[in-house]
Amino acid sequence: MTNYIVMDTETQKKSDEVEGGWGNVYAMGMSCAVTWDSKTDLYEIWDHNSKDKLNEYLNNKIVITYNGIQFDSQLLLGNDRKIELRGATSNDKYKWYNLDLYVEILRNMFCMDKSDYPKIIEKIKQTRTGKGVFSLGNVAQATLGISKSGDGADAPTLFQTKQLTKLYSYNLQDVRVLKELFLFAKKYKYIVSGSYDIVKL
Repeated sequence: MTNYIVMDTETQKKSDEVEGGWGNVYAMGMSCAVTWDSKTDLYEIWDHNSKDKLNEYLNNKIVITYNGIQFDSQLLLGNDRKIELRGATSNDKYKWYNLDLYVEILRNMFCMDKSDYPKIIEKIKQTRTGKGVFSLGNVAQATLGISKSGDGADAPTLFQTKQLTKLYSYNLQDVRVLKELFLFAKKYKYIVSGSYDIVKL
């Protein structure tokens, strides 16, 4: 694989604080984001005023996320962003190529090929899994024995109460965990779910 970016975002508001809830992710607003660049081996924190700069930075790059096709790209590019057949996400100005580890785990479980990511996303939306079985924290704990530093549901509260150091630290740890999980999956071709089942990739 060529150079890539590992990325995770957090929101300013919770789903129940915006009209439309999870169907209106863009309205939640980006509180911060963290990226790790495989080329430079550097982490970077992006504050709530940096969304456009972040989109420019990600433009035309390979971006590693966990549920980023459904969530992070919508938060950054808008609710009407396009999901292309091969998994890229775009609006009328920016585009990047996704390797969404969450989607890849479920895609392999469903034995679906990579030819139609909109179809894969619809299948995921229609599927019920045990609570937390495929969350980043539980998968990383089961696979690597490492954990997140908190719960993403608390991130909007940290932003609203101006606890920005805690918010950035939480976001940074998420990206560290995701990077290690991705590197493990890339090398060994499997992960362990939160229910301790092996999923081959």
